[in-house]
Amino acid sequence: MQALRDLRERGGGSEAARAVANAELAALAGEALAGRFRHWRGWSGRRYVFSVYDPASCPAYEDAVLIVAAVGPGGERRIVSIADTGAFPEIAVARAKATASSLEARVECHVHLLAASRLEREAAIADLRPPA
Repeated sequence: MQALRDLRERGGGSEAARAVANAELAALAGEALAGRFRHWRGWSGRRYVFSVYDPASCPAYEDAVLIVAAVGPGGERRIVSIADTGAFPEIAVARAKATASSLEARVECHVHLLAASRLEREAAIADLRPPA
C-alpha cells in the first residue's frame, strides 16, 4: 500500500490516464453482454473486473467491492464512491443508492466479486481510490 501512496505523491497516473482508466472488456466487444462488465485500472496498473448495474437493481453481494460511478456525456466514468460491502452488504448498497440519487449525472453501480479476502478488498479499494 505504501507503494501506491508513493506513486500518487509522485504524480503517477495523470488525470488524462485516469479518465480512460476504465473500459468495457475487450473480450466482449460487440457482444450483448459488453455493457454489463467493465474493468477499472488501479494506480498500480492492475485491472479489476466489475459487473455493472443500475443503482435501483444493484444486488447486495457480501464481501465485494462496490463503486458508484458517474457517467459523463461522452460515456467516461468517474468513481464517486468506493466501499467494501463486508458482511452486511445491504447497508453498503443502501449508501451507494443514496449517493447515486444525490447526483445530477447518470450513475452506475459497479461490483467486483473476485477479491477473496478483506485484505484483498482493502488493497483493491486503495488502488482504485481517486485522489482527494
